[in-house]
Amino acid sequence: MRLDRQIAGGVGLLIGGGLIGLAAVALHALWWGLALATAASLAVLWALPPRMWTLPAYAIGWWIPLVVAWQGRREGDYAVESSPYGYGLIVLGTVVLVAAAFRTALGAPIRGSGPGSASRGAR
Repeated sequence: MRLDRQIAGGVGLLIGGGLIGLAAVALHALWWGLALATAASLAVLWALPPRMWTLPAYAIGWWIPLVVAWQGRREGDYAVESSPYGYGLIVLGTVVLVAAAFRTALGAPIRGSGPGSASRGAR
């Protein structure tokens, strides 16, 4: 039962990250759109617990629309423009990915690091 909830939570965060990433790609050309995407992305990264099924799912979902938009279209134009806002979007995407990886790697509890573990080993 617990694994089912973790999978459902991971899928939900994948979809939620995708929606925030899509909104970031769609609104990054406006200063307030990029600011709103930055605030929403960083708030979610700060609020989620650092587990293997939370932050990586959110970051991968966030990156999917960015990678699709980055590919360009057949006509030769791009959804991510070569402007400070476009570069800001790419930097924001990189921050989301790196922060999710670091928080996940550093957030896992280390065995024997709990309160009182040093006193138990000294006996």
